Parts: sequence; structure tokens; C-alpha cells
Amino acid sequence: MSARPKPDPGAQQRLAADPAASVWVAASAGTGKTKVLTDRALALLLAGSEPARILCLTFTKAAAAEMAIRIGTRLGAWATMSDADLRKNLTSLTGNDADADQLDRARQLFARVLDAPGGMRIETIHAFCQSLLRRFPLEAGIPPHFRVMEDRSAAEAMEHAVAQVLDRARDGRPKVLKAALDTVTQRVGEDGFVKLIGILAAERENVAGVRQAGDAQFEARLRARLGLRPGETPDSIVRQACKDETFAGDALKRAARVLGQSGSPTDATASRAMGQWLGRVRGRVQRFDDYYDVFFTQKGGRRTRFPTKAALELDPSIARVLDEEAERLETVRTRRDAARLAVTTAALIRLAGAVLDSYAAYKTARALLDFDDLVLKAKELLRRPGVAPWVLFKLDGGIDHILIDEAQDTNPDQWEVVAALAEEFFAGEGARDRLRTVFAVGDPKQSIFSFQRADPAKFVAMQEHFRARVEAARQQWRRL
Repeated sequence: MSARPKPDPGAQQRLAADPAASVWVAASAGTGKTKVLTDRALALLLAGSEPARILCLTFTKAAAAEMAIRIGTRLGAWATMSDADLRKNLTSLTGNDADADQLDRARQLFARVLDAPGGMRIETIHAFCQSLLRRFPLEAGIPPHFRVMEDRSAAEAMEHAVAQVLDRARDGRPKVLKAALDTVTQRVGEDGFVKLIGILAAERENVAGVRQAGDAQFEARLRARLGLRPGETPDSIVRQACKDETFAGDALKRAARVLGQSGSPTDATASRAMGQWLGRVRGRVQRFDDYYDVFFTQKGGRRTRFPTKAALELDPSIARVLDEEAERLETVRTRRDAARLAVTTAALIRLAGAVLDSYAAYKTARALLDFDDLVLKAKELLRRPGVAPWVLFKLDGGIDHILIDEAQDTNPDQWEVVAALAEEFFAGEGARDRLRTVFAVGDPKQSIFSFQRADPAKFVAMQEHFRARVEAARQQWRRL
């Protein structure tokens, strides 16, 4: 038998680097993601793409520098190595034998990249968004002289905004803010509150969206979503549940007596708690949780051995009575939890909104943008009716290929920027004039969950988004 040929370890890398296809790569740690990205950029240059028309988006400045160094090193080596070595190098990259023209083109690439206006565009998503806003500040609705805040300055400004709002709330300016603070501090301490505000600050666009019609309207919508009536509170729900007409009082009192006669210590404890709650009308609201605990464990589950077998032998009918009461109390608990959720969430959104308003005013007065603002403002610019088409037209002539590194850590807003940039790649004249591609490499398993709002599910969703667009344009799509 002839020996089975050894698999070519570079075959997958060459498929990923193919400049004729849009490619989505899921690659585990240590499998050469940076090499694949570098190879693809080199293959695009070798195929004739202009250096300035290739946009490489990386996650960190260090990654951008690493990729630039790798590309520069490879191109520099191509310019000086022997024909035999260069031919071998190019064959390894493309899988095809290189002819004399390709050798000449490869040797010229180093100079072409150096001579390209601005060189190759290898940058972080934030750096790209900043350059975009510098180019179109008026269209984006921001001062042309804006400055970008470093993380430390942004954190200090946010701390100042939090302190300012807390001072106003403690002083009762306005009263609704004080009430909101009182509600939130019942659930979380100051450190926890600051952490929550930080989380909501990262979701500032969503917070602004739910507050658009006003804080009161948001609370009303939240209550409606949770099935609560206007004005219904946790206390009012419990008070209503403690009224005689809402439960079978006589049947429950009889069940409590039976429990007390069973001889079981567990039944005896339950009998006393039920008797005290049923017999003291004025104390029912205060003792509601004690009464609730008769039927449920501390984790909220139904007690499995209540009532005991001894009690049921005395009177089997109490099983139905106690079961119906447990179901009633479970409904009460669910509604009370919903009311607590509504009240606390509305209070937190009110406070967070005030903090974000203060933070935004601080930045506006000083023409400052933080890193999240760069992405959000760029996204708004690329989606703005009447403005976005012109901006995309001006950019459209400048980008043919988008390469995204560490794509699993790209957050939803950043993906929207990428999607907007590629809007015309696979539609209309943009799809017919010349070949244009999208490339992404990442591994959802390695995602830095919640860091800068990374969403691994979005990696998969955007894969499907671009697959549909590429295939609809009858171009090559490849998933590796």
C-alpha cells in the first residue's frame, strides 16, 4: 500500500488569505491568528490592492503595532531576498508558482507601502473612529477641535459626576432624586452603586433610549411590561394579600388546628405561625414573610414534606387547602418581586441618567469625547439620514478590504460601524466595479466577556450578516 500523503499544514491558512474571497475564521489560541491576518494583507497587496484601500482593525495598539511590524518585515525581506527564496516564499503564501511578474511586484511592495499616503491603515477601532470624526466633525455634530479623553481622565470625570448627583440627591434637589437614592441604597452600598453606574455608563446609548420620553414614562412602560397596575407597590401588594377576602380563612384555621394535633414538631411550628398570622389582622403585613416561610424554603421552593403524613391521616382535605394557599402566596411573591424590580430599576435609571447627563455636560463644556463616544458618534454618523450616504460615498472610494482582528471582542456598537463601512461592498455599483472583501478572525471561546461590552454572540450574528450579503452579490464566501 502506498503511504497516505501528509496533509499540508498551510492549506487552511492559504484559503483564509485568498484575496478573491470574503472569509470568516474561527481560530483557537495558538493557531496563528496574527499570521493569517498578516498573510491575507500581504496576499491582497500582491494581488494588486492599493495599500491605502486596505483597512485592518485590531483590538489594541500593541496588536496594531505587531501587525505593522510583521508586514513591514516580510515586505522588506521580499525586496532583498534571492529569486529562489522569494519564489518559495510566495508559493507558500498563495499555493501557486510565482512567475517573473509576481516576483517583480513583490519586490516593489515595500516601496509602494512606504509611498502610500498615510501608509497601510492598521489601527484600532477607536483610532479609526477618531480619524473619521476628525474628517467629518460637522456632519457628526461635534466640535472640530474636540479632544479625546484618556481612560484616567474619563474615570475622574465620571467620579465627579457621581459625587455631584449624590450631593444633589442627599439635599433633595429634586425630591424625586432623593427618593431614587433612598430606594437604591436599600439594595446596594456606595461601592456597588458606583460599579452599577459604570456598567450603565457603558450602555449609555440604551439608557438614553429608555429615558427618551422621560423617567416617569420609562417606569410606566416597565410596570406595564411586568403586568403591574399604576401605583402598585411591593407594600400595597402585600397589604392586599393580607385581607380576609383574598384567602380561605376558615379552611386555613382548620388546617392549622389539624397540624397542631399531628404530633410532628414541624407541623407544630407551622401551626403556630399560621395561627398567629391568621388571628392577628393588624399584624399580618409585618408578619407576612414569616407566614410565607411556612410554605416555602429559604431558596423559594415549595416544602416537599408539608403537611406531614401524620397530619394528612387526621384530615386528608387539608392538602388541597394548603396547596391552594401556597399557589396564592407564590403569585403574591412574584408580583411583589416584580414591583420591587420596577421601583428599584426606575430609581437606578433615574440616578444613572442624572449622572450621565452631568458627565455629558462636563464633556460638552470642554469639547471632550471619551473612547465610547468615538464609536457611538461614528456609528451615528454612518447611520444618519441624509448625511450617511454622502459620508459613505466619500469613504467608499477609499476602502476595498476590511480585516478585523480578535473579532470575538468586538462589541455591538463597533460591529455596527464595520457593517456601515461595508454597506456598499456587496450592493449596487460597489459590488460590480471591483472586488471588495470582508475578513474576520477570532474565537468566541476566548472572548473577554463583558470587557468593553464584548458580545461573542454578535461574532456569530455578524458572520451570518456578511455571509448573506456576500452570497447575494454572488461573490465567494468562506468560513474556516
